[in-house]
Amino acid sequence: MSDEAVAALDKIEAALSKFSDGPFFLGQFSLVDIAYVTILERVQIYYSHLRNYEIAKGRPNLERYTEEMNMIEVYKQTQNVPLALLDAAKRHLKIA
Repeated sequence: MSDEAVAALDKIEAALSKFSDGPFFLGQFSLVDIAYVTILERVQIYYSHLRNYEIAKGRPNLERYTEEMNMIEVYKQTQNVPLALLDAAKRHLKIA
């Protein structure tokens, strides 16, 4: 994982700690979470399957955020199928 990617994830971890009234970016669930969750979902799938790296490991705020998002019913209905998304990324990146 590149230094830039690690730094970006560390910034996300720090941002998730700014508010104490909940696990989300602004404390309580908001549009910010809707915007970020899809990006983080794709990053997690990519790094866990192609780089063997768990983005939430050692980042308790990100781990809690992910767990809380996964309990929101409307989000669960829109989640990507990890292997389908991974296959599409591999085709796009021309990775065997």
